[in-house]
Amino acid sequence: MVKKVVLLFFVAFSVSCIGLKQNYKNTFVVAGTYLEVTSPYKEAAEVVHEEFRRLEKIFNIYDEDSEISLLNKTYRVNFRVSWELIEVLILAKEVYRMTNGAFDVSCGRLYAFWKDLTKQKDVGEFPSRKEIGKLKALCGMEYIELNPQKKTVSIKREGLKIDLSGIAKGYMVDKAVGKLKAKGIESALINAGGDIYCLGKNGKKPWRVGIKDPQQRGVLIKSEELQNEAVATSGGYEQFFEFKEKKYSHLIDPRSGFPVSNSVLSVSVVRNNCVTADSLATAFFVMGPEKIEKFLANKRYNIKVFVVSENSKGEREVRIFQ
Repeated sequence: MVKKVVLLFFVAFSVSCIGLKQNYKNTFVVAGTYLEVTSPYKEAAEVVHEEFRRLEKIFNIYDEDSEISLLNKTYRVNFRVSWELIEVLILAKEVYRMTNGAFDVSCGRLYAFWKDLTKQKDVGEFPSRKEIGKLKALCGMEYIELNPQKKTVSIKREGLKIDLSGIAKGYMVDKAVGKLKAKGIESALINAGGDIYCLGKNGKKPWRVGIKDPQQRGVLIKSEELQNEAVATSGGYEQFFEFKEKKYSHLIDPRSGFPVSNSVLSVSVVRNNCVTADSLATAFFVMGPEKIEKFLANKRYNIKVFVVSENSKGEREVRIFQ
C-alpha cells in the first residue's frame, strides 16, 4: 500500500524522541557517532555503552587495530574472526542478494574515494569513468569467502576492502538490546546516530519517534509509535560535495560507482530489528521509489518505509510504503 503527501518545502527524515518523562538520559561518543540511551532503568546506559565499546573494536574501520581493519590488510588468508563479524558479513551478503547489488560492503576503496571528495565540498574536477572503473574493479561480494564453522574470512581479490558502515551500527544496536533484555531491562530507547531501537514501552505507552524537518529545528512532519521496533534513516542532505554548482550525495551506487542520482532525499525504514532497517535504508536510497515499491510488492516483509523525494515540479513528496 502506498500513500503520498506532497510537501511544498524541503523535508528530510531524521528521528527524535518526544514525550519522554521520568527517564534517565545519557549520551556518549562511541564508534564515531553519538550514542543516546533513554530508560527508566539507571543501569541501562552503561550496559549499552559497554556493548558498543566492545563491538567498536570489531567494526571501527577508522581504528587500524580493529578486527575489520586487520582483515582488510589480508589477501588469500583464512583470517580467523569473531562470530559477530561473520554474522554481519552473512547478513550483508543476504541484503546484497535481496537488493540486486544496491547494497555492497565490498566496495570500501570506492566509498573511501568519494568520502575524501565529500570532505573537499567544492570539487575542481569530476572523476572520470575510467578512474571509477579502476576502483570498481576492486569490488566483488563473491570475493569475500566465509567459513562460519571455522569462523574465518578470506579476501580473494587483491586490494578489496570491506566497509560495514551501512550495516554495523544497526547490528550494534541490536546486540545492545540483547544485553538489556538479558539483564531484565524491559524499557529503553537507543539512538545511535539516527539508528534507533525502541525497547518495550515508555511508561504505559509505546515510544514516540518524531520525523523532523531538518531545516526547521524542532518541527515534526510526522510521528510514529514504536514498541520493540527499530527505525533507521539514510539521506544525502547533510554530507555532499559540489561540482559546477550541483550537489552530489555522499551515498554511492555501488553498481555504477557514482553518487546516487535519483529523486530521493532520504529514506526511513521501520523494522523489528535495527540491522535490517539500517542496511535496507541504505539500499532503498540507492534503488529509488519505484524499485522500492516493486521490491516490497514482490516480497512479504513486515516493514514500513518512508521515502522523501522531489518530483518533476520541484515539490517534495513523502511516500509511505507498507
